[in-house]
Amino acid sequence: MKKITILFLVSFLSLNSCKKETQISNLPTTEKIETKAGNYSSDYVISDKDGKAIGGFTVNPPKVQFGSETYTAKEKEDKRKYYSNGTQRYEVKLKDDTYKLRDASSKLLWKVKTYPDKIKIADNEENLNPYEVKSNNGAIEVSKDGKVINTVKVAGNEISVNGQPAYKISQTSDSFALGILSIDQIPMDQRLLLLTEFLYQKK
Repeated sequence: MKKITILFLVSFLSLNSCKKETQISNLPTTEKIETKAGNYSSDYVISDKDGKAIGGFTVNPPKVQFGSETYTAKEKEDKRKYYSNGTQRYEVKLKDDTYKLRDASSKLLWKVKTYPDKIKIADNEENLNPYEVKSNNGAIEVSKDGKVINTVKVAGNEISVNGQPAYKISQTSDSFALGILSIDQIPMDQRLLLLTEFLYQKK
């Protein structure tokens, strides 16, 4: 009798365990697509001076990759919203010759005013104390408060800042907007977004 009782309990516990495993395995899963850092599928891949990929971007349709994030754009009226893994991370507000990069809660990060020969980038609505990026005698100059802080030169796929190797780009570009990459005060993913937006709007 004891043996029958024990066998019954073992069978019951085993059946109950299998049932739980089946229930767990049938739970819906949420797919999360991540980009492996350094493995970028963008048209333009940016590497450090040693050739290690740090990010990339595609102009059309706009896409930015940085670290393990891939930001893809969705158009909505006068805005472009950038999502990564299904979550909105940034938005770009468009108006004439100005665009604003905002975070997911619509807080202003950078206001960009574009001109035929230069770009002004400020962290305020009034466009006070902006960074100015422009072409000058075959080089790209980045100024702040009327003083040149960076001189950028692009030679083929090599980008130097103030005479020192800084970045490599997978395919060359003659746009002076590449000077944005030299502004260390702007987080790199935001630099790539600002650059991508400029090139996309000027395409």
